Amino acid sequence: MLFFFRGEVKGGPSLPPEKLFDLAVKQVETLISYKQQGKILAGGVMAGRKGSYAICDVDSIEELQRLVAQLPMFPFIEVELTPLIGYEHALETCNKALASLGASK
Repeated sequence: MLFFFRGEVKGGPSLPPEKLFDLAVKQVETLISYKQQGKILAGGVMAGRKGSYAICDVDSIEELQRLVAQLPMFPFIEVELTPLIGYEHALETCNKALASLGASK
């Protein structure tokens, strides 16, 4: 299952800068680990902002929730998860709809 992930710090956590940067390092290391495991296909940190984007490939929404909840910055980020349909499946669906429209004429 493909999902679009967006995580962004909203407001600043009340932590000293060194602790905040320590968490940021752990966050990026965790995201790199997910990429090495094949759970993130592509992604990166937002330039000039406090957050990241990723395309995740997981077996279930429960697996995705577990991965997101394990992120070191999870208590401080606003998360957006959007299910995605692969291009191939979308094309197949569009072609079936087109054929259906042709059959009804």
